[in-house]
Amino acid sequence: MVCDWLRDAADFGIPFRLTLHQLATAPVVLAARTIFVCENPAVLRAAAGELQDTSAALVCTEGVASAACHKLLGDAVRAGARLHWRADFDWAGLRITAGAVARHGARPWRMTAADYTAALSKGESTPLAGPPAASPWDPELARAMAESGSTVMEERLLPALLSDLTLT
Repeated sequence: MVCDWLRDAADFGIPFRLTLHQLATAPVVLAARTIFVCENPAVLRAAAGELQDTSAALVCTEGVASAACHKLLGDAVRAGARLHWRADFDWAGLRITAGAVARHGARPWRMTAADYTAALSKGESTPLAGPPAASPWDPELARAMAESGSTVMEERLLPALLSDLTLT
């Protein structure tokens, strides 16, 4: 039943929130071989609004991934899916992405020093806060962030992210 709901939502390009209870009572295996993961619901809203049913599979963690999110994505990886994960360019975002790489073998998605520098050059950043974090997939990213002292939210990369999500 949950799979039917997901299929129907996907056919209409409508986001669907899953709970751990739903996943425990009606296991879901995502058919997508490539799954993009974002942190910010603004990315999901933009993809749903602009791409609708032409978007690649996209999961939004809404910040730190929940147990339900980890179960869904872990099951997808065990079934052969490949995750492309991104978060905000802040210290928490680096920790979130590093955790996804370690836990799920995710590939960072537009989470390089070059991506950060390009986004930073567009302005509208806020000061970095909290304890620094590493970016093991690209050590230069954490260095660039520490040097600039600025946060860049992921919705600032919307045109590039939507381009990546567009099915051809």
